Amino acid sequence: MKSTSSPWRRPLQRFYWHSVLALTLFFVLGTLLLVLLVRGTLSGLDVRLALEVGGPVGLLVAALEVYVYPQLFARVRLAARLGLGMLFYLAGFWLLLFLIRRIFGNAVDNTLLAALDAEGFQSWRALAIRPEGKAFVRLLTGYGILSLFTSLLYQLSNKIGRPALLRLLLGRYHHPVAEQRIFLFVDVKGSTALAEELGNEQYSHLIRDFFFDMGAPIVAHRGEIYQYVGDEVVVTWEWRPGIAQARCVRCFFAMQEAIDRRRDYYLRTYGAVPAFKAGLHGGPVMATQVGAVKTELVFHGDVLNTTARIEAQCNALHSRLLLSAALYEALPHPPEFRFEALGAFPLRGKAGTVALYSAEIA
Repeated sequence: MKSTSSPWRRPLQRFYWHSVLALTLFFVLGTLLLVLLVRGTLSGLDVRLALEVGGPVGLLVAALEVYVYPQLFARVRLAARLGLGMLFYLAGFWLLLFLIRRIFGNAVDNTLLAALDAEGFQSWRALAIRPEGKAFVRLLTGYGILSLFTSLLYQLSNKIGRPALLRLLLGRYHHPVAEQRIFLFVDVKGSTALAEELGNEQYSHLIRDFFFDMGAPIVAHRGEIYQYVGDEVVVTWEWRPGIAQARCVRCFFAMQEAIDRRRDYYLRTYGAVPAFKAGLHGGPVMATQVGAVKTELVFHGDVLNTTARIEAQCNALHSRLLLSAALYEALPHPPEFRFEALGAFPLRGKAGTVALYSAEIA
């Protein structure tokens, strides 16, 4: 799923690089923690080892997680994934051994250095008996633990989003928290007919490509993907970043441009270009972590229901993007956008009416 060049490619690559650097830092800090747990103290040599050895190895592990595994795992079967993943991680371990031997020489303890020599052990059985073998096993175990936790951290970040993960780790959502947020509901138009025409497998591939192409514009406009629901993606912003420079509005038209740039690909592959509509609204919500068997970060409040109803009005009002008057009044109004007041409308499940605006490129 390679996309053509776009003005949002650089922000997307920057996002990936930030992920690599964050995972590398995590690996280095994990190395320091393991050394501290094993030795009970941290010397200058330990810190140097964590930086000069843990840094390059952590960078390799992070690059594998961010750049290699997503492409590799999408194309091969489970058994092959596990085998190839093991080979890649073993390559990282041998890099670890090489760096320790090359950089530190006799500066580290003799038992570990003996384990790094080919003569240091003659069989796997010796690893559990000889002192140098035990040092080798401890090193391998520490590397395995760090690699596993680095991988889990990245997978969790992909699952709920980096900003949400950071807030969860800081304990922000252990209890319901009031936030002011903006939501953008984006839905594929005519999805039922499209699914019937393409069949389940092709339609699933199209939606997957569509969501992939949405990623760069969302990252470029500082949005967070809240969830995917069928053929719909829900994007959210904290209030101030979403309002600033009308990012929440710009994001929608950036999505449209991203799909337009891939028009030939969609026509060639699926015989159709996905069209979509969206609703925008914002206000107070409650954010919390829910569930016991499966936990998830969720937002509760009338804002989400109203945004969904606004998006549902797009077909009736022949508009690509509708937003509430409350959000319109809070936004700056850049000259490149044309906003039109459409009036107040009853929305399903709402007691009163909601005033709506449409937005288009001027």
